Amino acid sequence: MFIKPFKVKSNNQLKGTERKKLCEYALSTYPCLTEEAVQALLPKKESITVMRIVTHNGQLCKLYCVAKIPMFFQLEVSSSMFFPTIYTLWQHPHLLNSFTTRIQVLPKLADGADLMLPGLVMKEPITFYSYGKLAKGTPVSVNTDENKAPIAVGITALSSEDMYLSAGRGKCIQIYHVMGDTLCQLGKSPVRPDLGPPNSSDTEDQLDDNEESNEKLEVEDHSDDAHPLPNLMDELEIANDDDDDITKSDCISEETSNETEDQAENVTNTISETPEFVDPTKEMDDLLVYCFLKACKTTLKATDLPILTSNFFKNHLLAACPPDKNIDIKKSQYKKLSVFLADMKAKGLINTTVTKGVESILSVEFKHPLLKQLVINETPAPPEPVVSNTVGVSDCYKVTTDVLPILSKYGYEKGDTIERRHIRECFTKYVKQENLQDGKILKINPQLAGILRTKEHQETLTMEDGINKFVGRMTHMHQVTLAGTTVLHKGKLEPIDMRVTMRRGGKKVTLVNNLEAFGINSKDFSKECQNIGASATVTDDPGKKTPSVLVQGNQILYVHKLLTEKYGIKKNYIRGLEFAPKKMNFSNKK
Repeated sequence: MFIKPFKVKSNNQLKGTERKKLCEYALSTYPCLTEEAVQALLPKKESITVMRIVTHNGQLCKLYCVAKIPMFFQLEVSSSMFFPTIYTLWQHPHLLNSFTTRIQVLPKLADGADLMLPGLVMKEPITFYSYGKLAKGTPVSVNTDENKAPIAVGITALSSEDMYLSAGRGKCIQIYHVMGDTLCQLGKSPVRPDLGPPNSSDTEDQLDDNEESNEKLEVEDHSDDAHPLPNLMDELEIANDDDDDITKSDCISEETSNETEDQAENVTNTISETPEFVDPTKEMDDLLVYCFLKACKTTLKATDLPILTSNFFKNHLLAACPPDKNIDIKKSQYKKLSVFLADMKAKGLINTTVTKGVESILSVEFKHPLLKQLVINETPAPPEPVVSNTVGVSDCYKVTTDVLPILSKYGYEKGDTIERRHIRECFTKYVKQENLQDGKILKINPQLAGILRTKEHQETLTMEDGINKFVGRMTHMHQVTLAGTTVLHKGKLEPIDMRVTMRRGGKKVTLVNNLEAFGINSKDFSKECQNIGASATVTDDPGKKTPSVLVQGNQILYVHKLLTEKYGIKKNYIRGLEFAPKKMNFSNKK
């Protein structure tokens, strides 16, 4: 019911009289609660609110919350459908009749599945009263075989009699509310307590006692209460495939063995092959402790102490987190770093102090058994490649249709870019293969004549002229590489332009243009220019095709140094150094 988000129609705080009526209603609905227990669940000092909501399937419902934690919910289709939440049941686990399942079933229930009969953990052998004396539609809770703190609330999909007669097949409980649904996300969810494994005998006695007072099943009375099953079995006619009568004991053993085999093969047809469930809070607690111990053992040194707890968390504990995990201390039971460190201090791992509200770690017990026994399993992540900010500019040429007949022999296609030295290598190989070279003289064959477009009746050229003419038939490009990104520019590459202009009030500003042609982001460059204490912005410069970076004052020297030293741009690609402020020399006159 609360798997998907719901819509809140109203949210009001209960008045004193309304709070009193709610307590009386809870007492009348659940007589096993005492007035003291109800007052503890709905304390007077805490604000109690009632929310009218509409679930994703159109159900109207009221939520009663204490300090934003839902304690009861009521379906408006029937006033009798007044349910406690799992938070209430964690304080009073016997408030509802309970069924037990395995912890592996919880993820499927959290995805919206109902609990099936094969998913129950039952005491063997199965008897007529193993499922209690419940009518169909009775509110019940679901716990797990290792912890009787409930994980879900719902209603029975069958009566107890039908559950037994269905031979362990079909739906058992229709789930309304489960741990981890949107109802649990209203406030800060408490941690599920460990109440120990459920006692099956106590549970069966509770089922019998509660249902004998509240529900009446249409089952005949038996004179011998100690042996109700044989009396019922006398009325059932069971035949085998050979039409032979089966004794009562054979029937019981056969059903028991069938159900045992079904449970061994498949927990439930909707919950089969479920991965082992791990409590996310406990998982985050374990991750925190592991990263803390790993940081103390690997990165933190005695010379680093004392250290602020904030710096320890940022520089050491977070750095010790495995690459496939993330630390979120708010998802742990500690909620705050100070609480976690207090726990580590209680275990004797560290010694901390607080000075003027600032907490520091004074010392670490590096010989503590927990640190010595720590085993670091994950392999260190390979170092990320260092991305260079240096701009690389090189001349290259694009393969055109004219030169393709020769360059295609060496693996190049039309549109490929190739450096001049590779063009020379390919041209030289072609000339030698065709036997066209005589020292420094190049003999021109018909194919070369068509490519180089030499004059009519011209039969020879020098090798250097032939290479220059061959390169001239290709498109000249400039290849700019920055941080692994390559940008190609056709034709001549315009240099970065620096100049100084005057603004209103006679203030000088420096304008830097054409950074994008070299792969430099204008916004990032303006932030770097602010390191000198001058404001810098990106602005549109009249007469320029691309935005310019505007820096207050005459900053030509700083910009030139930044471009040449950090970005590695050659001086011939920077224009405007002549606008730098002139150095003034002062000499003492004699």
